[in-house]
Amino acid sequence: MRLLSLLVVVCLCPQLTAQRKDGNRLAYLDELNLYYPSHTFPKLITPQWVGEKDVDAVVILAIDDMKDSKKYETYLRPILDRLKKIDGRAPVSIMSCAVDPKDPQLQIWLKEGVSIECHTFDHPCPFFKHGFKKAKDTYEKCVDLMHTIPNNKPVAFRMPCCDSMNTPSPRFFAEIFNKTSEKKNYLTIDSSVFMAYTSKDPELPKNLVLDKDGKERFLEYFPKDRAFVNWIENYPYPYMIGRQCWQFPCMTPSDWQAQHRHKPFNPKTVEDWKAALDCTVIKKGVFTMVFHPHGWIKAEQVVELIDYAVEKYGKKVKFLNFGEALGRLEKNLTVANAMRVPGAGWENGIRILDVNADGWMDCFISNEKTQALRIWENDKQNWAEHAFSEKFHETEWRDGKPSNYLDHPFRFLRMRDNRLGLLQTFRFKGNAWHWGKTGFTPVAELTRGIDWTGKTAPTWLQAADIDGDAQSEFIVGDAGKCVVYVSSETAWRPLPFQPPFIPRPGQLDDDDNGVRLADLNADGKLDLIFSNEKEYGIYLFTDMKTGWSKKILAGKRGDKGELPMISKSGTNNGFFIHSGHFWWSNEDTALLRDFVDRRKIADLLKAVK
Repeated sequence: MRLLSLLVVVCLCPQLTAQRKDGNRLAYLDELNLYYPSHTFPKLITPQWVGEKDVDAVVILAIDDMKDSKKYETYLRPILDRLKKIDGRAPVSIMSCAVDPKDPQLQIWLKEGVSIECHTFDHPCPFFKHGFKKAKDTYEKCVDLMHTIPNNKPVAFRMPCCDSMNTPSPRFFAEIFNKTSEKKNYLTIDSSVFMAYTSKDPELPKNLVLDKDGKERFLEYFPKDRAFVNWIENYPYPYMIGRQCWQFPCMTPSDWQAQHRHKPFNPKTVEDWKAALDCTVIKKGVFTMVFHPHGWIKAEQVVELIDYAVEKYGKKVKFLNFGEALGRLEKNLTVANAMRVPGAGWENGIRILDVNADGWMDCFISNEKTQALRIWENDKQNWAEHAFSEKFHETEWRDGKPSNYLDHPFRFLRMRDNRLGLLQTFRFKGNAWHWGKTGFTPVAELTRGIDWTGKTAPTWLQAADIDGDAQSEFIVGDAGKCVVYVSSETAWRPLPFQPPFIPRPGQLDDDDNGVRLADLNADGKLDLIFSNEKEYGIYLFTDMKTGWSKKILAGKRGDKGELPMISKSGTNNGFFIHSGHFWWSNEDTALLRDFVDRRKIADLLKAVK
């Protein structure tokens, strides 16, 4: 069990992320957000984790929906045989539903290099259509089933219909994926968010991202007959969701998106896949394909893409399955540390962040096994190691099994001198460090002035640049009060206001009290949104004297025009911000036309004069 509790997260969308100043560039570390990266976000390029000097890009061929192995063997055989001509392996991942774990075909595939991954047991579309419990059950039943296949270790999941519907949800990740099944099984990779290359990325030649008529080549594949928000732009790299999940974004188009746009087997699909692969090599990223044996794309057309990759790029492109990709991340990036504690599934004190703001991701690890900071030196294509002696996450073991863990909450922040700071609290006291040429060194003034003597442990602990001055404020909230601190030269001082909503006592980083911070009116300041089973409100930030004093709306649950719940009884209710809207995706929205509820931010702000 966890010793400390609720973290209130910052939840920003790609459009809002681009407006962030440096003071909030690390906000994603303390949020559960599916859609934060863009081409301006720090990169995690393939050379940082793949472990082969000559490899620039990775291709993961992941086929969906398997129930009948005979159908998949017939369809996949030309693809598997072509892959084996490269290096004797056939690295394909099959996202599977209900299968017979004793099916001999599975063992043949596993020996060839195939991995058998998870796609829910029943394939519900949308995922929450039958309610939360059945959604949770179909996921866990699939995960447990794939773990019973001899010689198979599933690591990855793909949400059914994620290429055609708004099926992924923060609620799924917070309340299902980042937990363990009743049999204590779990996964570490999700591949359900779509990524599209666009002309916004200056690194990409226009002929690769625009059609001959000048339209966006890849955005045209997204469904036009319904609202579709399950996408990010120009970020073909693995990224973290909620500290326990690697997201491998899916490449646009899937074969379903392609046949939906211009009918099955169209050569234009392969032409655009080749352009997407060219972009991926330029970006040094991952091309994660979504395809099916349902008459939308021919196996020979997939082979045509493989031929193109081999003939044009040779060893610069590496074909991997999801299990192999995870193994290389853990070996070459997190140095034998899994994202989730083996045997337990809880988080393992790993943060992927750009420490020195050079545009490349670095790796921070702090657990009972490893305390290290790894800085990527892109000019040398090498990792520089810096020691760090503190243990912010410790797993307790009993009889060789994980029994409990101690989480010493820590937050990264931007200091007054533009350096990166690290602030940690445990047992009503604080410790702090700042980043320098030799690593993180202790700095006492970063803890001075903060009242650590609350009656309960903090339930809101957050570093955020609230007023847009490119330095972090620090929020400390416990039962009944919440203080916002601003740093001075030698200490922190409390600001003369409290938030309009103070979270109830809960569990830091576990419970969700429905509070989010985001810049809603593009003035560079973080506004406050809250909504739970009792009340809701939206308040704009005014200044450092009055705080969030400009009310947009507020009320009690059941009022006319109420804001849907961001949290429900302490659980994440599937709220996110994307494309200028508030969105909710959960079991209550699954029967709506687009399977989501939404509110246009501009309409909500019209009351502001």
